[in-house]
Amino acid sequence: MKSLANIQTFLRVAEVQSFTRASNDLGLSASAVSKAVSRLESDLGVKLFHRTTRSISLTPDGTRFYEGCKQLLSDLELLKFEVQGDRQLAPSGKLTLSVPEAFGRVCLVPMLGDFLRAFPDLMLDVSMDDYPVDLAAQGVDVAIRTGSLSDRANLIASQLTTYPMVVCAAPAYLKQQGQPDHPTDLQQHSCLNFRNQATGRFYPWMFSINGRSERYAASGSLVFNNTDAIVQSAIAGLGLSQMPRFLAAKALAKGELVEILQPYRPPQIAAWICYLDRRFVAPRIRAFVDYMLEQRKAFAAMCTL
Repeated sequence: MKSLANIQTFLRVAEVQSFTRASNDLGLSASAVSKAVSRLESDLGVKLFHRTTRSISLTPDGTRFYEGCKQLLSDLELLKFEVQGDRQLAPSGKLTLSVPEAFGRVCLVPMLGDFLRAFPDLMLDVSMDDYPVDLAAQGVDVAIRTGSLSDRANLIASQLTTYPMVVCAAPAYLKQQGQPDHPTDLQQHSCLNFRNQATGRFYPWMFSINGRSERYAASGSLVFNNTDAIVQSAIAGLGLSQMPRFLAAKALAKGELVEILQPYRPPQIAAWICYLDRRFVAPRIRAFVDYMLEQRKAFAAMCTL
């Protein structure tokens, strides 16, 4: 059990990359955390961390040990649930979620109240940003992702819904600058671009042309990495914007924005709910995934307002 405690301490240090932060998280002294890692290195006969006065980082051996320990501890927890069987009916504990910011804010958050009332022993730890996550390495139980899934091989992924993208502008902008009739006209307009936080690149403007999805360049003097800023800038008449329709829905209904280029709408974007493909699935994960899949009609209604 002492070795298991040392492993858990090592995992926390690796996750936060700091002995001090790990000690605060674990309620231990910094020296106790350092000694636990040193004992583990002595037992293994390998160096787990590169240490400097300013930072620490995993060695190649440390990285392999970290990945293996995460899997082993996860399997140990799930094995406990399997052995307990009917004695552990109610899902409980902390469930960690990773959700795209805009989709999470508009579409997921309204679902969480009823879910937590149905499962009062669960605590949700929700990260909402647009960075891709490695579920195994970052200890994430469930992720909601949009678009294509490049690493689907290690995941169980089910489609929650799809949503349309729309190009919008404020009536005042269109009155002053005119309305584009085709995606090629974007070059004559001011376009509000959204920067992908993970890659640093602009999200492409996609359109359906003769049954094919094609990318078009969109030039402009404003770039954001925040979806609400894009919406508010479009309402303020600062340019054209391509965004999920669920973000534009309220402004469209109020007449603050007008949809343009409707004949060239791109194919709808898929939203997926994902978790790791493992032999054992924790009850907390199963409860959340099953509940959200039961809400597919509600998701579809919110995404196509």
